[in-house]
Amino acid sequence: FSQTTSIMSTQETLPLPSPPFFSVPNINNLRDAAVPLSTPHGPLRPGILFRSAEVSKLDRSGWDAVHSIGVAHVFDLRSKPEVEKGLASIVAKVDGGEDVRLGWMQAMEAAGVQRTWVPVFAEKDYSPEKLAERYVKYMDRSVAGFMAAYRDILRSGGDAYRTIFLHLASLPPAESSKTEEGNGADKLGALIHCTAGKDRTGVFFGILFDFLGVPREEIADEYNLTELGLASVREDVVARLLQSPGFQKYMLSLTSGKQLSKGEMAKLVENRDVQDGPAVEFPPEVREEGRQAALRMVGARKESMLATLEMVDREFGGSENYMREVCGLNDEDLEKLRRALVVKK
Repeated sequence: FSQTTSIMSTQETLPLPSPPFFSVPNINNLRDAAVPLSTPHGPLRPGILFRSAEVSKLDRSGWDAVHSIGVAHVFDLRSKPEVEKGLASIVAKVDGGEDVRLGWMQAMEAAGVQRTWVPVFAEKDYSPEKLAERYVKYMDRSVAGFMAAYRDILRSGGDAYRTIFLHLASLPPAESSKTEEGNGADKLGALIHCTAGKDRTGVFFGILFDFLGVPREEIADEYNLTELGLASVREDVVARLLQSPGFQKYMLSLTSGKQLSKGEMAKLVENRDVQDGPAVEFPPEVREEGRQAALRMVGARKESMLATLEMVDREFGGSENYMREVCGLNDEDLEKLRRALVVKK
């Protein structure tokens, strides 16, 4: 999921359960994804597998807080247009050079956190037509829509996921690092994120957890936690979508039965449209259908993850085979992953 509306909290909500969530200002959906998951061989190692929504609103104190919970390395799955949205925070060019860093990147580095940019989708995949194809899938009433969108992520994300898998495989074995949660211990955690921390990030963790042997119901429960993690922004995002000219056109199409073009669907989510007439009053049932479509876009239903893992079995030969064939991992890589991430009983 990606759009111009920042995934930032603007309304008061009840505190999130901790664990697995962490409360850090200006970042949403931040949690240790391994808590409290387990495998037949032992529990997953805490303090290593973090996930969140986008991180570009964090200042130095925010990055210090993120580092203090154990994050040493950030893996950013967003595409170039998403990373470049925060133009207001770009630091002025130095000595006329072209290599400028965003302000949040400087704060991150100052806090001792490294970043690797691993975009799932190429910049060309952010054309209006490509965007439209994805967003139509996310708005589908059936679970088949999310499954199709996640199939696209799996096909495009092999190289990005490979980089993260190899980093995790390079960590010391779980049994040799009993004190990683202590304040004085070396920080080893990896924070994987996209824009909302739910789709590209969710597919990554779905594959990894399935490979490690976490029961699929538990994987789906962990994925579903994103609905809690984004609760503070959900109504704002939905309200803005419903007020946008693009969504107005979508609801008009529901009334008239005339399907929107791909370009119009892309504008719907990207907010690239401008109001070209007076706002339209819709019947309650049409507005509710529009609201449900918007909620589906920001949702993380358990059924979506379960259906995706079944699709991985059918079309990729299972999670391990996906990691071998699409991500290019070998026997040694996979064994190192298990040793690094599972605390043996």
